[in-house]
Amino acid sequence: MSMGSLRVQALTVADIGDDGLTNRFDDPHGYIARNDASWARMLRENPFAQPTDLAILLAVEDREGQKPAVVGRLGFYAGPGEIFDAGAMAGSKKDFRTFWMDGFFLAEAHRSSGIGGVIMLQGVARCKSLLACGGPSADAQKLYKAAGLKEIGPLKRWVAFNSGIGPARKAFKNAALAAVAAPFASVAAKLLYAAKGATAKPSRLTFKPVSSFSPAVDALVAAAATQPSALSRFPRDSRTLNWAMKYRRIKGFEVYEGGTLAGYALLKRSVLDATQHGLGQIVVGALLDYFLVHPTRENKRDLVLFTLGHFRTDRGDGDLPSEMGRVDVTEFQVFDNDLDAICKGFGLVHAGGLRVLFRPAPTAPMTDATKWTLTHATSDMLLMTP
Repeated sequence: MSMGSLRVQALTVADIGDDGLTNRFDDPHGYIARNDASWARMLRENPFAQPTDLAILLAVEDREGQKPAVVGRLGFYAGPGEIFDAGAMAGSKKDFRTFWMDGFFLAEAHRSSGIGGVIMLQGVARCKSLLACGGPSADAQKLYKAAGLKEIGPLKRWVAFNSGIGPARKAFKNAALAAVAAPFASVAAKLLYAAKGATAKPSRLTFKPVSSFSPAVDALVAAAATQPSALSRFPRDSRTLNWAMKYRRIKGFEVYEGGTLAGYALLKRSVLDATQHGLGQIVVGALLDYFLVHPTRENKRDLVLFTLGHFRTDRGDGDLPSEMGRVDVTEFQVFDNDLDAICKGFGLVHAGGLRVLFRPAPTAPMTDATKWTLTHATSDMLLMTP
């Protein structure tokens, strides 16, 4: 579709060559800088992808005698979903395909052109069901909701400070004063968390680091869908987890209860530019995803304690800025009421949270009574870059 010198170019998984997109277009805004050869392989290796699936929509500006310039983009990854009808019998669910929306960007100069709306309409027409997770701007939210996406979040963000540098920067705008105050803030945070029980060891669950997950995880995830307490979700099996771990710096853990496999957890380090919040650039450790066979409050408490303990002592083991040195802040993005109360009880600070928006599949409609289980890894957040 064309709008003067602007047009929307749709590319399927099959259209993406081995080199990705970086050599095919000019990229003045860096919108496709990561859509390289590794991304092309990741697209094709998505266990739920089909060659005809929409991979990306580009807003392209044609220029005579030059490569077309990318001035906007929206990516897509196919994934599974399960919806349980309210009041339906246990185990009754509808499976569907949806598409995770990834990186919706549009240059400021073209935001009044209407091409952003065209991108969304084409996404709906090609994908039917869409899923977004993140912190979209007010304008982006309007586009999403006009395209039929409904908010099924939000998640709540809770943070623990492992280093005093963040609070010190926020309290003292002067860098030198912040550096002096940081050690005192660190000691104060440690005393607070110890008093609240946040430095205790898990008592019921044990966590084993793994480089990949076995199909044994699949049996656990599938069995959960047969329980009367099953909630609508976007499940991840061993293929999806291993796919994400192959292409992203994620640490995987098998969870054991009494020596029996009882779930999994994914932890992630990243660098966050929190300058707008007065914190500067900080290293964040996050509980990205989890699944527990027995999601009791005690087990959820152990999950939080394990995550806090891991990032309190982790010093990184990679070559990226996110994997060097200590973690400044440990983050939990939670939808579950128990986890919300546990984080609050441990003295963590509530600081906003991600929005989750979803357009249901025609074959699996949701209602206002549909109940969900969501994690930080909902949608493309599973593929978040360092």
